[in-house]
Amino acid sequence: MRDPDIQRVFEIADDSLQGVLGYHLYVNAMHLTADAAKIMENLPADHIPITFSWDRFYRKQDLIDAFKLPIFEMFQSRVSLIAIVNVFDAALVGFISCLNTKGYRQYLGKQYLGKPFLKQCIEWAYEQSLQCDVGDREAIRRLPGTFGIIDNARRLRNLIVHNHGLFDGNYEKDAIRSNRIQIEFHPHYSIFKKDPRRPTPIIIATGDVIRFTKAHIEALHILHNLIEKKYFRIQKAYDYREENKPIEWNRVLWGQAKVEIQFTEIRT
Repeated sequence: MRDPDIQRVFEIADDSLQGVLGYHLYVNAMHLTADAAKIMENLPADHIPITFSWDRFYRKQDLIDAFKLPIFEMFQSRVSLIAIVNVFDAALVGFISCLNTKGYRQYLGKQYLGKPFLKQCIEWAYEQSLQCDVGDREAIRRLPGTFGIIDNARRLRNLIVHNHGLFDGNYEKDAIRSNRIQIEFHPHYSIFKKDPRRPTPIIIATGDVIRFTKAHIEALHILHNLIEKKYFRIQKAYDYREENKPIEWNRVLWGQAKVEIQFTEIRT
């Protein structure tokens, strides 16, 4: 029987990553079919609340113009990337914490992972995943490239939240150089390197979000299979393809909570 605590960490992360992708695709589709006049009607009149004490003046048309294509998709892709990285971070910390609590103390080299940073978690996850010998063999062979994508997502996320989404020298310096991980760089980083004084923004789109999602979900499955076999002697890989069921969006987005009923109760 699978360990219930490890299984819970895995399923929450797996559902959440699918939820982020589903939301991203839905919002992009909604934006493509939206009526600008209807959006104008439903925006706040002329001020946006900024703090509990004060609002800030804005113009509706300015906001609508700011999010015209392709800008909307690029900004939404940044938001989705942040969510993907944060979900994966929580999953890795959850796995490590569960294993430590159950007496399987986790290390990166000789360093005990008590409260690890995301970079350490990714290195740990990669080293663990390389030991996996159950499940999708092609996915296991892709691990050096897959974790290169994952580490690139981490570094891009850091630039988005810490550097206004602009490239800097830390993007390259902070790359994980560990045991054959294939270091990946955003193609526009070369523009920054030619002229570091020029502000060069991170531009990603829906195709990138899909690729990042694939990498994180694939690595999550391999790591989960490894943990279940290595520590709990579960030989069978987790594979929801065998069930051949469509995505259950209520489960993915709300954990099977009866949201409509609770929302109605709250409003009344």
